[in-house]
Amino acid sequence: MINQLFAILYYYRTFALWSFGINILLLITGSSNIIVALLTKLFLVILLFYLVSETDAKQKLTFFKNLGISDFKLFSILYFIDAILTITFLSIINQFI
Repeated sequence: MINQLFAILYYYRTFALWSFGINILLLITGSSNIIVALLTKLFLVILLFYLVSETDAKQKLTFFKNLGISDFKLFSILYFIDAILTITFLSIINQFI
């Protein structure tokens, strides 16, 4: 279980900078509402899931399948981690705006 979590966090590391950039973009556009941010992130995770599933990038997910992590579980946990970080980030930033 711990190995699975570390593997998922390692995979999330590649998307963390993009997630932070999207958070900044949402702040700049004035959409710092948490629900709007979470819906935007959900749409982007679904789009990423579709793109990875339908392209050659699916081969990179073989490692996770060997650990017993399905594609759906991987992207669900990625969204959950991203949602927690987004809520924390926006809550802290909204205190100063």
